[in-house]
Amino acid sequence: MRWFMGLFLALGVAWCGYWFIGARRFEAAAEAWIAEVNASGNLATHQGLAVQGFPYRFDLTVTEPRFSDPAAGMAWEAPFAQVLGLAYKPWHVILALPPEQRVTLGREAMTLRADKLQASIVVQPVTALPLDRTTLIGEKMVVAGNAGWTLRADSLRLATRRAEGENAHELGLSLTNLSPDPALMALFDRVLPSLVGLIRVDAVAAFSAPLDQTALETRPRLTRLEITEARVDWGDLRATASGQVSADAAGFAEGTVTLRLENWRLALNVAQSMGLIAAKDRPLWDQAAGFLTLASSDKTAIELPLSFRDGLALIGPIPVGAAPRLR
Repeated sequence: MRWFMGLFLALGVAWCGYWFIGARRFEAAAEAWIAEVNASGNLATHQGLAVQGFPYRFDLTVTEPRFSDPAAGMAWEAPFAQVLGLAYKPWHVILALPPEQRVTLGREAMTLRADKLQASIVVQPVTALPLDRTTLIGEKMVVAGNAGWTLRADSLRLATRRAEGENAHELGLSLTNLSPDPALMALFDRVLPSLVGLIRVDAVAAFSAPLDQTALETRPRLTRLEITEARVDWGDLRATASGQVSADAAGFAEGTVTLRLENWRLALNVAQSMGLIAAKDRPLWDQAAGFLTLASSDKTAIELPLSFRDGLALIGPIPVGAAPRLR
């Protein structure tokens, strides 16, 4: 019994030592990351770091964190942020965010409020700490802009996991019951309901470099996006897209995406209510849409191949705008 108690005491002392050393390293790693961010030309500040959770957890609380990327015109700040992890599994952490935070994109400043907003991040337990998988959950979210507009959503789900292929990650996004700003809805003149029932994206993204602890130096850029399905359900209107695009030498999308629009008459009603189609031109649009359905068994749906090349977006040979930038 004395031998057993001695062993138990030795293990307890060893665990205490492990926790306190690990806590200091956890805090030092956070400080080193902040220093690396500042050295990269971005800006990261805070009003205090503290690690708690003895004996089983490493719970890091950052008071008044602020981050900004001057080159991109992006900034973020919050009253606090927490990184929570199990002491025996430090490669899996939970990021907990406060009920309210501020985000700036370009000239637009926004306030984000949510009943719940947290992320789970898992890296592989090897030297470079490559990203393995992530999950982001948001509940009862409200985004309010300084200009007076608002967006609301019941739930947000975003998940990623490492995929086969070099620097590739699968991603899935789901946004339910999105409520657009009332001023935007007024443009639709009640043609569409006030809630977008579902926005969903399933895709695979490939990057120019690994998403690991060297990312601030290597700055991974999107090189390829394979869309299994992107879908919007808005009342009786449904739009889907699938295809694959890659970044060309200038960073523009290059490839083909197939668009499918169900209930195209309703879509034209929306375009007309917004003033995009004049009432006198509506018969011509109806004729053109009907022509596109001639080869289809479903006369209410239109499928169009949208191709991107040389910085342009084209439907057939007809340019319809600029190709999106992937990097």
